[in-house]
Amino acid sequence: MADKQRTATTRPANRRGMTKGQIREQRRGRSRARQRRKRSLLMFGGTIFAIIFIAALTVSPNCNREGAAVQGVNSGGHIELDPDDGRGHIDVNAPYSGIYSVVPATSGPHWAGATTSVGVPAPARWGRYEGVLPDEVLVHNLEHGGIGFHYDCETECPEIVKALDDILPRNPSQFIMSAYPGLPSKIVITAWRHHLYLDEVDVEEIIRFIKEYQDRAPESFKQNQY
Repeated sequence: MADKQRTATTRPANRRGMTKGQIREQRRGRSRARQRRKRSLLMFGGTIFAIIFIAALTVSPNCNREGAAVQGVNSGGHIELDPDDGRGHIDVNAPYSGIYSVVPATSGPHWAGATTSVGVPAPARWGRYEGVLPDEVLVHNLEHGGIGFHYDCETECPEIVKALDDILPRNPSQFIMSAYPGLPSKIVITAWRHHLYLDEVDVEEIIRFIKEYQDRAPESFKQNQY
């Protein structure tokens, strides 16, 4: 009798002689091994992420809206720290019923909203204003690290306005300028819990004030070093 013709096989060498059931079990084993490796990698990645996240909170517990560290109020500058009147929010349609410790206010209850009863948001957009802005708006700008330039002249004082305007940086972020009736001096420069009264524009002293107190507030969020 002639030998039976052998059937060619396409199985790899390591599977020859195995039954179909054994091959399926081998495949299932490899699949389970891949899944275990994938879970291990995911767990490892999650652990690393958690460690980095916790470390970031530990190193920089106070961050602004852009992720930069908030330096906090400068209590060691050359100007005495003003009283802390708080920083709570009040109804945007009603003025503050109490009395601020400083004129203009450098801390205290203030408005917060896209619209207010005086027609500007609180905080107001940075820059120069022709009209008067109330403390309820200005305090919110100071809380965001801003510097206030304000003037009060018995008659028009275009030279003071121009001199102050010349000090403002080209990008007025964190600077707000407006008239302020009832000041104890012609000029006042403000920051969170700091103020500087002047009767003439002292550029050197104003710039020193800016360098010490700009962006040094509880909610500073856009740094713009002078």
